[in-house]
Amino acid sequence: MKMEHYLAHTDYPIWEVIQNGSGPVSITTDTQGQIKVLPPRTAEEILARERERKAKTTLLMALPEDHLAKFHKMTDAKEMWDAIKSRFVGNDKSKKMLNLLNQLEIHGAGVSTEDANQKFLRSLPSAWSQVSLIMRTKPGVDSLSFDDL
Repeated sequence: MKMEHYLAHTDYPIWEVIQNGSGPVSITTDTQGQIKVLPPRTAEEILARERERKAKTTLLMALPEDHLAKFHKMTDAKEMWDAIKSRFVGNDKSKKMLNLLNQLEIHGAGVSTEDANQKFLRSLPSAWSQVSLIMRTKPGVDSLSFDDL
């Protein structure tokens, strides 16, 4: 993934936070039983919080605007990265399918919307099997544009 390579080579400490998390956070419970995050006390804790904030901000800046709300409230950069990967990366089969559809369109040998949608839904990773099944049987899915799907 391009972002992976970019961060690993330009800001490795931030990439480590995204990959491994920023470490434990000090918490306490107030008199009403609410969990409160304690402010950082040591230089190490301050640096960890700053890196976490920078990692989350970097990931949010890389997302398309219409996806920001889905990821904004996640607690840490590692959780956000895992969600981004599962949402946008796909598997080799779905990537090949998208590439094939793009190549056919470029060369003027388009595939019908119905065929493209059904083939793409069947090529999704197994983690998406329930969503794929629901979408494949949903009325009107064959008339959706590929972008809308």
